[in-house]
Amino acid sequence: MKKSDHLTIRDHNQRLVLQALFNADETSRAQLAIDLNLNKSTISSIYRDLDEKGFIESLGDGETSETGGRKAKLIRFNRRYGYVISFDMGRHHLRTALVQVGGAVIMKQNTAVDGMSVLQVTELMISQIKKYKNKKNGTLNGLMGISVGIHGVVENNKVQYSPFFDYSQLDMAVELENASGVRVVLENEANFAATYIRDYHDYRKSDHYNNMVVLNIHYGIGAGIIINGELYRGIQGRTGEIGRSVIETTTGETVRIEDLYSEDAMLRRTAERTGLIVQDRDRFIQLRKEQPETVSLLLDEWVHGISRVAFNLVQTLAPEALFIHSRFIAEMPDLLERVIVAYQMLNPINQSEILFANHSVYDATLLGGASSIAREVLDLDGLSLSFRL
Repeated sequence: MKKSDHLTIRDHNQRLVLQALFNADETSRAQLAIDLNLNKSTISSIYRDLDEKGFIESLGDGETSETGGRKAKLIRFNRRYGYVISFDMGRHHLRTALVQVGGAVIMKQNTAVDGMSVLQVTELMISQIKKYKNKKNGTLNGLMGISVGIHGVVENNKVQYSPFFDYSQLDMAVELENASGVRVVLENEANFAATYIRDYHDYRKSDHYNNMVVLNIHYGIGAGIIINGELYRGIQGRTGEIGRSVIETTTGETVRIEDLYSEDAMLRRTAERTGLIVQDRDRFIQLRKEQPETVSLLLDEWVHGISRVAFNLVQTLAPEALFIHSRFIAEMPDLLERVIVAYQMLNPINQSEILFANHSVYDATLLGGASSIAREVLDLDGLSLSFRL
């Protein structure tokens, strides 16, 4: 066997051990040898290397075995090994989270960015990075990586298109890497949302989905797609731009879906029909009570449209589940059942579940970005990992 082959096998086995440690609430060296079908000497050697690098947290002694042998030393992945910064760069707010590489949130904040240029928002991000980059925030190694969720198309770590900001004169990843000294990853926000559902398993623990679609209905409308456990990006990262799909109205006009049913579109259409300023969702919900006839008609159209978007996604991709991320549904819960009823009336041939990602509707992009960059800096990309809040 060549030395290079030995190193490759060794690296492969080390990744498997680190993966097993990451996913376990608690384990032991003996249990790792059994679970991974590796001999004890291999486990011991890898254990020493990982322990020296700070990857392992000792949890004390386990229970005595039935034969009266020595108590096993319980261990797991050191979830405070380091942390990442995750940004969600929305149209109106820059959302920021500091997240341990194991998945737990250290801190979150929102900053309004209305009226700001992409360069100004980038400077805001750099100022936040400089504030935290030299602080370990309760971790062993401090800042290890940065992710940015982009409401637009990303390819080769560069923004190709966004309806909200002009990125043509900016290489954001390079700017942030220069400011931080760590790896920076940019990705479409719906793709990060889908990654969150996969990595944090934010649904019934008894279920496990390897094929799913996450429908994000926010400022625009996008879909993140997981196929066989992996994020599907398509040509040039352009898959999932469902909001740019077109329909023909009753008047014969060709309109993009997100120009009718995104949050921004619904606020704009409400303002047009009422003659009032509808600046945010709170005002929309207030008008639902004050002008129920007008707003109810718009919501009827929204339910009709979103149910058909869901239907078309399910019929095209046949996922095990379709998750809907919508702040409208989070704040007006009756809409979910109405969407599901309207969807079922279309008589779908695929038995995909329609689920509402209630726990993550505000944070999915942040947390999916955090898990994505954590996978990369830990060299565990492509492996099944269970992140924990």
